[in-house]
Amino acid sequence: MILTDEQRATFHDQGFLVFPSYFTDDELVGYKADMDSVQAQREAKEPSPYLCQLPHLGKLIVHPKTLSLVEEVMGPGFAFHHLHASRQGAGTPGSNWHQDYEQEPQTNRSHSMVHVFYYFNGLNGEVGDLVVLPRTQKTVIANGALSHLGQQVLPGEIVVDNLPPGSAVLVYSALWHARRAKPGGEDRVRYFADASYCQAGVKWPSYHNAQWRDILAAARENLGHESLFAEEHFFDVREAKAAWKERQGSLALDILPTV
Repeated sequence: MILTDEQRATFHDQGFLVFPSYFTDDELVGYKADMDSVQAQREAKEPSPYLCQLPHLGKLIVHPKTLSLVEEVMGPGFAFHHLHASRQGAGTPGSNWHQDYEQEPQTNRSHSMVHVFYYFNGLNGEVGDLVVLPRTQKTVIANGALSHLGQQVLPGEIVVDNLPPGSAVLVYSALWHARRAKPGGEDRVRYFADASYCQAGVKWPSYHNAQWRDILAAARENLGHESLFAEEHFFDVREAKAAWKERQGSLALDILPTV
């Protein structure tokens, strides 16, 4: 997956790139089968394996095109952060304006983090549209600080609502984006997944799940790629937040020289 100079420049400027028909038809069959299985287990309230352990979605994390794409925009050193997958049908609520860059607290953008959004059934203007606000990826703002905006139209936004099945969208995680709820979708379930990767060189907040170490261990066992799933890239964000609650005043005081 080699980007042109123009694509690379566009990504760093605009904060996203769209790749129609990113997957083959055979790959889509496997991804959707895994998601149907997980959905059935969720509805039956049965335990389900980690996504990284599934036969098709697990391999999605280390898909050669995706790893090559991430390396193109972030360099050779990076770590896997998380994978989500869900079926979205008619009436699925939208997702308010937000950004997904992991940092506690939000202070800078020294290292890159990217998300790859996968639309296995494409986008057709039903259920929900992907909406992005170009060039906002360098704005330092808390993840949920934009929630008061809801899903309203913002000046300069770009709506992505017409993609063929198996398309992908690469975004800087700090890019402002939303899923704007739309009517329809009764006859076409939307299969959506997103995978996230972060540049090596700093300690990143762990996935917000008590089992994040177990997930990484399962990924190493099932998929290899030891450095991609190494714990050393992360600190336990839940433990850090618990400790901060005992700290009074500004956290900046903890790094100032003692006077």
